[in-house]
Amino acid sequence: MEKMKVDSPSAFEWLTAKDPSHWSRAFLREGAKCDMLCNNMCEAFNSAIVQARDKPIITLLEMVRTYMMKRLTRKRVEIEKWNHPVGPKVYRYVEKIKSLSVYCTPTFSGNNTFQVEAGLQNQFVVDLEGRTCACRKWQLVGIPCVHAMAVIMTCNMNPYDYVDSYYKKESYIKTYQPVIYGLNGPKMWPTTDNLPVQCPDFTKQRGRPKTSRNLQGDEVKKGGTLKLRKNYYVGRCGICGQSGHNKRSCSKRAQSTPPAASTMPSQPQPPSSTVPHLTSPLPQRQRRR
Repeated sequence: MEKMKVDSPSAFEWLTAKDPSHWSRAFLREGAKCDMLCNNMCEAFNSAIVQARDKPIITLLEMVRTYMMKRLTRKRVEIEKWNHPVGPKVYRYVEKIKSLSVYCTPTFSGNNTFQVEAGLQNQFVVDLEGRTCACRKWQLVGIPCVHAMAVIMTCNMNPYDYVDSYYKKESYIKTYQPVIYGLNGPKMWPTTDNLPVQCPDFTKQRGRPKTSRNLQGDEVKKGGTLKLRKNYYVGRCGICGQSGHNKRSCSKRAQSTPPAASTMPSQPQPPSSTVPHLTSPLPQRQRRR
């Protein structure tokens, strides 16, 4: 934060005005077992129903129901193919943490607590029984961090026994166990005396209809690269390095720019008589020869 205050005071003031529980790991809740600070899960659902959200209400609900029915069925089939007690992504993540834990040195201190050294001036306390680490990543994510993994591997224990139950195969089976059954078509639905649901009044707007939402300044287009917009870009002067102006309006420009050509003393010109071939044209006959 001190470095941010020096580099960008405006960004420091904007961030300090926010609740630390929304952006700082030290203040995040531990019960969710997830350290994501964005709404990617909501965006993933919105992208899945992009074809249905502009349809009438009954058609929209039917498309969403069919999508969820297919998804639950597909997930149940995928879970049966798992060869590990956790999912494939979690398994790859745990294996990566295991490879990085070799750079940590744990020291037993008593009562299932360890002191783990991870580089210069980096030292953390790990409690295996309480499943806690001083870095708080184990408590937030539910998967042993690199410090806890070093302790687990030193004690020759199974690291998957210390992964939270949210990531276990049994939990996924319970999550996708409910079944969304199929329904008959509208022609077989029972009729009622109520008025049918009609489409709302539609007014065609000018231009091509939009199918995607407006991206934020720090979001990346699919298959593209990050390119900040002008309203998120803080320009700096190329002469003094300060923000708020450029080198054209910088007050130090006159001190750093060389004098103009008109103010420089003129060089003496040679007399025209010394170079007659440059000042007087040749006769017409000589030029023809």
